[in-house]
Amino acid sequence: MVKDTKLEGLEILSKGEYKKLPQCFNPAREKYIRKADASLVYPLGRHAIDDIAQKACAVVPVKGCILYDTELINRYLDSMRVESV
Repeated sequence: MVKDTKLEGLEILSKGEYKKLPQCFNPAREKYIRKADASLVYPLGRHAIDDIAQKACAVVPVKGCILYDTELINRYLDSMRVESV
């Protein structure tokens, strides 16, 4: 058994500094994402994802913050899929 095992980030977790850890984006898990984070989640540019969210009716304004419904965006993207030849 190894006694001196060092795991990166374990010290941060043990000190309770959870706010400094980056948020994990997983569209299958997250129901709503911020507009600013959408280009990190989807492999598209900012303007392209804004246009797709508008067409999918996935824009949810909440007290000055714009959220995107990932389920609606994912359904819209799946509907745009082209059959292979």
